[in-house]
Amino acid sequence: MYLMEGTTSTALAAGSALSCLFDGAKRRQLRSGDVLFHENDGSTRVYHCISGSLRLVVSGAHGRELILGLVLPGEVFGELAALDHGGRTAAAIVVHDSCVAELDGEVYLNGVRNNPHLAAVAMAALAQQLRAANRRICDGETERLAVRAARLLLDLTTRFAAGADARSLSIPITQSDLAEWLGASREATARVLSELRGLGAVTTARSLITVIDAPRLASLAAG
Repeated sequence: MYLMEGTTSTALAAGSALSCLFDGAKRRQLRSGDVLFHENDGSTRVYHCISGSLRLVVSGAHGRELILGLVLPGEVFGELAALDHGGRTAAAIVVHDSCVAELDGEVYLNGVRNNPHLAAVAMAALAQQLRAANRRICDGETERLAVRAARLLLDLTTRFAAGADARSLSIPITQSDLAEWLGASREATARVLSELRGLGAVTTARSLITVIDAPRLASLAAG
């Protein structure tokens, strides 16, 4: 499960190494808006994203949602529930029409147990997720919103660029999505996007944020 945006190299490398476990696994076609699994449900299946994208969300105070992560093609997700049977830590909601491979949790665990290399890959991926979660908590307490937004947008452009498509610097998320991801109000997020547009770092359109000056955004992200 991607607890935060993660890093392209770790997420995709882990997904590539672990994808062999999904050979012959059942495939599911999902439409935008479908819920693959709900927060706190007891399912333990593990998934490999083949195409499309999904977001991982948790319910916050007063009915607000907080986005914990985005799953892109080539990435494996849902493994935390398989590891400890503690229930889903987030809901998985389809952003764009997707295809996922679905594997029983015990089958996944047996595959990892029987292959030390895959076990090491899985542990490294989980460790990276924990580091990212810790960074998010720390940034939320110490960094101003514009810095956090810049870091998130840079990370996401890198991840989408790794998909080798035409959207290398464009992120298909809405302003509301960004606010939920940052744990900020829509008004505060709108002000930050206005600041980034004023700096010439990004442009915005309907359901799309495009980074047009990555070095300028990186300078802001450095705090």
